[in-house]
Amino acid sequence: MPEEWTLRGDYVEACNCDVACQCVWMEAPNDDICTVSLAWHIRDGHYGDVDLSDLSVGMLISTEEGVMFAPETGWDVVLFVDEAADEAQRAAIEDVYMGRAGGIWAAVADTHVQSADVAVAPIDFERDGTDFSVEIGDVVSMTAGGAAGFNDEVGTISPHPLTADGVVQTGKSTTATVSYDDAFSWDVSGNNAYLGDFELANA
Repeated sequence: MPEEWTLRGDYVEACNCDVACQCVWMEAPNDDICTVSLAWHIRDGHYGDVDLSDLSVGMLISTEEGVMFAPETGWDVVLFVDEAADEAQRAAIEDVYMGRAGGIWAAVADTHVQSADVAVAPIDFERDGTDFSVEIGDVVSMTAGGAAGFNDEVGTISPHPLTADGVVQTGKSTTATVSYDDAFSWDVSGNNAYLGDFELANA
């Protein structure tokens, strides 16, 4: 049995879709593939008795052509573990985000992940309201802010799979660049972002 885990904190993603990524509505993304960087800052979290609070996590996903969440669509993934984590914390984060400990990531791993790398890197994650900035070593640079509607309020979308209530805020990236290797190298700045609070657990 995997350890019980719960994570709460701040979340941001930036992808290649122009506006409001269609994946959440089971539509194909722009260019028929998804290239997305995702980052979490865990304000409060644990994996069994391992405290994961104040650590950050990053992920890159590049998909095959088609609808991202369709069962037949494969994903290539890179997981970045905060270099501030100790050995037990690193192992716990890998177990959670590589799908070995249940929850949404187990379903993702079982259904979609066809290749996965794990790297340790410094992660600088900053949030001021709906403004986010993330730097992961010299690999990922991501800045994004909330996208407001005609009523000057930041919008929301649902259902989003990476938080318990299914709701995240709409946003727009100003910077969204990745340079990891040939398969993970892109600049999708100025496109869609989703952001806000997140909560995930395996129980």
